[in-house]
Amino acid sequence: MQAYEALVIVDARLEEGDIQKAVDRFLGAVSDSGGKVTGVERWGTRRFAYEIAHQREGYYFITNFQAAEDVPQKLERTIQISDEFVRCKIVRPE
Repeated sequence: MQAYEALVIVDARLEEGDIQKAVDRFLGAVSDSGGKVTGVERWGTRRFAYEIAHQREGYYFITNFQAAEDVPQKLERTIQISDEFVRCKIVRPE
């Protein structure tokens, strides 16, 4: 299993409970694919440097997790087809 770090942006127009469900959905997707979440850091709502999909702000969170090498690709696909997520970037930290 490899260590990964993901920066995920959730639609800030959602209600607080829906934002929490989106975060839990991402963390659940990691666990369901056999990975292990090692940490979550919530940054809260932040303003974008430029407009993304007619939005000016988003709810940011960073999560560290361990998973097989094919899991990040599956997670990014889940993010792309979900309406509540704006962006996601998954990297392998040095």
